[in-house]
Amino acid sequence: MDSRTLTDRLAAPGSLRTRRVGVVTTVACVGLAVLDIVFSVETHPDRGRKTFADAMTVIGGGPAANAAVTVARLDGDARFIGRLGDDIVGDLIIDDFARWGVDASGVRRIPSVPSPVSSIVVEADGERTIVNHSDQRLFAPDDRVAPGDLNGVDAVLGDLLWPTGAISAMHAARAAGIPAVLDFDETPHGPVGVVLTAPTHIIFSAPALAAVSGEQDPVSGLRSVRTMTPSWIAVTLGAGGILWLDDADESRQSPAFDVDAIDTLGAGDVFHGAFTLGLAEGRPIEDVIRRASAVAALKCTRFGGRSGIPGTEEVDAFLGSRSADR
Repeated sequence: MDSRTLTDRLAAPGSLRTRRVGVVTTVACVGLAVLDIVFSVETHPDRGRKTFADAMTVIGGGPAANAAVTVARLDGDARFIGRLGDDIVGDLIIDDFARWGVDASGVRRIPSVPSPVSSIVVEADGERTIVNHSDQRLFAPDDRVAPGDLNGVDAVLGDLLWPTGAISAMHAARAAGIPAVLDFDETPHGPVGVVLTAPTHIIFSAPALAAVSGEQDPVSGLRSVRTMTPSWIAVTLGAGGILWLDDADESRQSPAFDVDAIDTLGAGDVFHGAFTLGLAEGRPIEDVIRRASAVAALKCTRFGGRSGIPGTEEVDAFLGSRSADR
């Protein structure tokens, strides 16, 4: 086991710098943006059968993209950096960023390649099933974030659906002494070759942690990954909340807020966006986790993917009403 404290581990190559006082906090989110076509149904249709939806919406989505919208909803300055096709779907995704106040000037449009699309079924209990198509020609293995894309940012979040982009952003963030958060979920090509030492913070999904660690138990999985990285590490467990290792490498768990879930689509993305913003704002890690959990819980109480992301006042009111839920 690594005997250094978390502060020691994160110190190289540069210690995390203090947030600029009196300036709106800026977070750059690097990764996948998608056009989501979302259907609300009572239950998932049987194979080969037709089902009629109770409701539907077409809205922007994607892990890093939803995280950027979350930052904007929580009064941060949000940037999205990614790759889209030069097509009508890409136009709609860019338009939706503008609707939510996200700076998408870091998006590169690739000719003759389709933009990512997802078809999503949300059942009455809030569970969602996703079919996504993302043309891998959008994410060339030698394509990285440009240095100018990260000028003036206070933190970086990346997802692994554009791995070279995310990892290059992680390295740049570390060099600048700012938080670098990696949303480590499942990818089409698995976790092989992913650089675990680049981020300052890694948040795994439970399936991704099991794939990387070879352990089904999340505590054992985190302890196994601890031998691979100096980063702060955690795993999200859905209704089970979030589990992480503290400075002494002891496991800590924060439960999820109990809400009536209508639509879980994007809940993890929302958590990651709020978590990264909280780090950039200099909040204590327990407060960062609690606030991010509240944002994700509120998002689950309404249908429509990112359209359910709450604003700052709603989050503050929710936390005030749940002050005893610790």
